[in-house]
Amino acid sequence: MRRSILLCSFLALSGCANDKTLHFVAGAAASKFTASKTQNALNGCAAAISAGIAKELYDSRFGDVVDAADAVATGAGCMYTLRF
Repeated sequence: MRRSILLCSFLALSGCANDKTLHFVAGAAASKFTASKTQNALNGCAAAISAGIAKELYDSRFGDVVDAADAVATGAGCMYTLRF
């Protein structure tokens, strides 16, 4: 799992990633950080989903492009903290 996050982070920082990948990596980072601090994976998912919605609300307020798929991609990043 750590290797996957490192690979996604490397791709995102190297400029090889598209916008949805960047949103996914941001959601994974927010989710992992929150889950590790609270010891609760659901809190991590809530953080990722909240971050995605907050970013799109920010975009709508300050004239940037609002894309619901960006919010979904950010929220999907929480899958790294859930265990089935």
